[in-house]
Amino acid sequence: TLKIALSLASNLGDPSDDVSVTHAAEGMLSKSEANTLRQLINDSQSFSSDLRLPHFSVESGPAASQVLVMGPDDFIVALVSSLNRPFGSGIITPSGVLLNSQMLDFSWQNKTMNHSIPRPQNLIQPRKRPLSFLLPTIVRPSEGMCGTYLSLGANSGDKALSSIVQV
Repeated sequence: TLKIALSLASNLGDPSDDVSVTHAAEGMLSKSEANTLRQLINDSQSFSSDLRLPHFSVESGPAASQVLVMGPDDFIVALVSSLNRPFGSGIITPSGVLLNSQMLDFSWQNKTMNHSIPRPQNLIQPRKRPLSFLLPTIVRPSEGMCGTYLSLGANSGDKALSSIVQV
């Protein structure tokens, strides 16, 4: 399931300049597409070698921090911040804030950790937002239901999704 999810994520990026990203996101939310993909899952064996799902990976590392707060008033805040690598971009503002190396979230040849083939949906362009795997997550019961609330986050790039799912 996670292999399929990550392969679908390889079609994502900033939707403001690319209609294909919007179509990809709509497909990911489609019940009929979910039913089709569900047929690919087999609990007794892994994917066959002829199944060609695009590989997707992002740089991972220890340079993320998280704040997860749950208050007595039912307000929950989940915040995940990443510098992408230790010391981020290496640029510090006059006020002492270390800037993120967010540029590494874009897809570009020989700059990402895995030196993957650039994906058109996530190529670096002016005013474009990069694809990111920061996943602050809040789980609440249905409205009117009481129960346990959960707030969690994960780092490590493409491993964040599996971490959230496992929790």
